Amino acid sequence: MILQQAFSRERAVELALLTGPLLLLAIGWRSLAAAGFELPGSMARIVTQAALCVIAMHAAVRFGAPRARPELLPLVAVLALLGIVMVARLAPASASQQANWLTVGFAAFTMGLAAGRMPHRLRSLTYTSGLLAVLVLVATGLFGETINGARLWVRVAGQSVQTTEFIKAFLVLFLAGYLADAGGALSRPLPRVRSAAVPGAVYVLPLALVLAGAILALALLRDLGSIALLLFLAVALVYLATGRVAFAAAGAGLVVATGAIGYAAFGHVQARIDAWLDPMADPAGSGYQSLQATYAINAGGILGTGLSRGMPDVVPASSTDYVYVAIAEELGMAGAAGVALVYLALLHAGLRVAAEARDSYCRLLAAAVALLIGIQAAVIIGGNLRLIPTTGITLPFVSYGGSSLVVNLGLVGLLLGLSHTARAESALPAP
Repeated sequence: MILQQAFSRERAVELALLTGPLLLLAIGWRSLAAAGFELPGSMARIVTQAALCVIAMHAAVRFGAPRARPELLPLVAVLALLGIVMVARLAPASASQQANWLTVGFAAFTMGLAAGRMPHRLRSLTYTSGLLAVLVLVATGLFGETINGARLWVRVAGQSVQTTEFIKAFLVLFLAGYLADAGGALSRPLPRVRSAAVPGAVYVLPLALVLAGAILALALLRDLGSIALLLFLAVALVYLATGRVAFAAAGAGLVVATGAIGYAAFGHVQARIDAWLDPMADPAGSGYQSLQATYAINAGGILGTGLSRGMPDVVPASSTDYVYVAIAEELGMAGAAGVALVYLALLHAGLRVAAEARDSYCRLLAAAVALLIGIQAAVIIGGNLRLIPTTGITLPFVSYGGSSLVVNLGLVGLLLGLSHTARAESALPAP
């Protein structure tokens, strides 16, 4: 039966769709070479390694989750392989390391795939996940190293690991499990205080404590981006779990209040917001990055300057925080819009997995993964386009960075496993 499912129409469609990202990788490589760009000496190995990783992921889905939706992996492959090309263009010395992280990400992907087929076991780890998030935050505060003003990294085996990426994954598991358990109680009015219906504190308190603790710890670690991401995710999930507009409104108020407090209490937050509002006030200092990003996007126009023919190097952190600016400059707004559409399609596919789930936990977990990736992409793209202040988080799958790539691939594997589980359960005969 498993062998028959492995050669189903869904997997054939997935394999056909994967030719697109593989061609994108090959065309990007040859375009850089044809333009005379000095590529790493091992570029052929890097390209082959990345392509084999994607093919291995397809094989893992084919035999490990054969009923999963066929469009998820190709969409992720477009972003991950574009990331290989952009890292080779913007930080050639790091391209080999990015390919190695993609290989590690394949291992995380397969583990997530297996976990998605056992959601009942994941659900039993709800409070363990919340505890692990707190412990990792504490460990980062005690033993982490400060880079660019933020204490977000822990050195493991000679590598700097950004622990906040793992914290996000733990909090996704906690939020999905907790809201699946308490969502029903939170969705209906319980006691009345002076004729006003309020949810029972017994249900709100654990969620509020974990979120407040995580936000406070991230603030002390100076991670503005993760605070914004966590708040947006929590508000969206609480609304999905309860359907109550009051919670969404309260969450929106909390986001505004947190931003105001951060602006008043932390100098780096104030500097970022001031640079966003008026970069010309300090064009050679705090406003430099924002101004150069704007100039680069303008230089790209509609169709771009061409791969390797722009000047993204003048934008600080072009391979990490500002990789979307580099895409807009060299591939134009057409290419940048295409990348944004891929993220929208990925969000849509993830939410369809949530809609197909047969129980509240799987539904919330799939939605949490899709929203985490979608919100993170929206925040970084908005920051690069100066629609919102920059936050310092990375563009999922595209920016250079091992921790982000590995964790996000693990979450996509989880999403595919959940998709297989939902579709397999829906195909079972009614009892």
